[in-house]
Amino acid sequence: MKAPNPGALRPVLLPGVNGPLAAVYYAPVGGTRPRGDMLVVPPFAEEMNRCRAMVALQARALAPFGIGTLVLDPTGTGDSAGDFPDSTWQMWRDDLERGIAWLRQHGHGCRFLLGVRLGAIMAAELALRDPAITRLVFWQPVADGKSHYTQFLRIRVAAELDVRTGVKSTKELRQRSVDGELVEVSGYRVGPAMAKALDEVRLPAPAALAAVRVTWFETLAAADVPHGNARLIDEYKNGGVDVDYHPVVGQPFWHLHERTVSPALIESTTAAITAWVDGPPSRIDARGGAVVEAGTPATMVSQHAVSEYPRTIACAGNELVAIVHRGAPDARRGVVIVVAGGPQYRAGAHRQFVSLARRLAARGYPVLRFDLRGMGDSSGEHVGYQQSAPDIRAAIDALVAEAPQLGEIVLFGECESASGILFYGYQDPRVKGMALVNPWVRTEEGHAEVILKHYYGQRLWSREFWRKVLSGGFEARASLKSFGRVLRGYLGVRRIRALREGDTGHDDFAALPLPLKTAAGLRRFAGPALILMSGKDYIAREFDEIARSSKAWEGLLEQPRILRRVLTDADHTFSREVWKVQVADWLAEWLESW
Repeated sequence: MKAPNPGALRPVLLPGVNGPLAAVYYAPVGGTRPRGDMLVVPPFAEEMNRCRAMVALQARALAPFGIGTLVLDPTGTGDSAGDFPDSTWQMWRDDLERGIAWLRQHGHGCRFLLGVRLGAIMAAELALRDPAITRLVFWQPVADGKSHYTQFLRIRVAAELDVRTGVKSTKELRQRSVDGELVEVSGYRVGPAMAKALDEVRLPAPAALAAVRVTWFETLAAADVPHGNARLIDEYKNGGVDVDYHPVVGQPFWHLHERTVSPALIESTTAAITAWVDGPPSRIDARGGAVVEAGTPATMVSQHAVSEYPRTIACAGNELVAIVHRGAPDARRGVVIVVAGGPQYRAGAHRQFVSLARRLAARGYPVLRFDLRGMGDSSGEHVGYQQSAPDIRAAIDALVAEAPQLGEIVLFGECESASGILFYGYQDPRVKGMALVNPWVRTEEGHAEVILKHYYGQRLWSREFWRKVLSGGFEARASLKSFGRVLRGYLGVRRIRALREGDTGHDDFAALPLPLKTAAGLRRFAGPALILMSGKDYIAREFDEIARSSKAWEGLLEQPRILRRVLTDADHTFSREVWKVQVADWLAEWLESW
């Protein structure tokens, strides 16, 4: 989906109880009559990542109609100060109230909120505390926090099914919270206070929202699929709440790992909001019903007063949103972190890029993190890692402009972004080092080989597999058909393995097959490279198979300038805290070693 014509994109820092709150304000397009501003109330945990691109697209769609949007990262999330384990529901509510107050002081008022998933409950709470909020927009709202949190905890239970000492139930995890422990799920460490609140919050009773108009959007797989909250919507309507329900057909973007957008939802939301936003709102005093702690006015934090701050970067007619982390003023080496592909923004998978950048900056290295075009908050069309060279070049230019004393740039990237770095790094003399995490070399043939060796091989040794065979529960025809497809793919990988760079019949680097292209990029780059690998990850195994058997990779990883580290038990994104710390330590040690 191509991004609509954007308004002025303005990164801001607001004061929070635990430090600066990062936010992005999508102002109304210049020349249009301002008709009011909207605050986005985000979802919970990984859904923040998965919904971010949709939120940005929606903000850009509203800007030409004179409607501004503020997207704020609550404490411990995104680019804001603090750590996720220390966050509480009340703390996040206070953060968002500061966002409302900022819009009323510096924007065009704030009369309506967009609550996404669990954020719908928070949006409703904010409306109850603020009589100036007259409209709520819900995207796929979660009605009950306890059931939503249970689904979240089940991710941890499922991940440890095959671990003898693993967690066996969500009840066990809840008891740990009661006992005062942090509960870690997919890299998110939830504190006891937040866990308790999630089990208690739910959408308010109809009588409480009688003064608020609700526009409710639900994304369905098909037009004839019954929506899940039908009974609750009927209760609201019967209870006197003005609910305007809009079903739209699309994919569950909040749930899918790959970057997914729903054009129908954006179009329907834009049409609904612009239909009832009538004329510019009168300016509302900062007190306008919002609860703002005394002594913390809703103003902006000066970037000179903080160790990290947001900025925008011009790139191919678009704006990239970035965060700059100050290092030592005399530092000669800086780091540019390229956020990986998928539904992520600058926080990256499980926010490890934030903590990584802060650890590096504390050691004196200036760091810049940014969104590629069409990803996260950045404008433009998403063109993918293969065409990321202009983005990376613009990010390096920006970091050097912020810290002119830098003489060396190190590029850091994970998965697809690691491969994008390999395609770009050798062309830029400023790039002196590369740190690559689980580089992406996937082809259909290579993926088939990994599945054949690691999946089917393990199944043959699995007691559960043979139990199914002996009990008659094994579907032989379907399994053999699937195996045949994988085997054909595996046989096709030999063609690529046999090729060397320069023996492919291609005249240019860009046309090389992906496994050869990544090898060629690393071979052409003369500087040191750090390759960090996960022990439990199919993408890492695909890289290992290619590097081991492809002639293009022959002898490359044995060069003294290349250091390879493997974290045996880690998943693809190094989601656990101990793995994140180890990656940061390895990176810092490597940076200091040359």
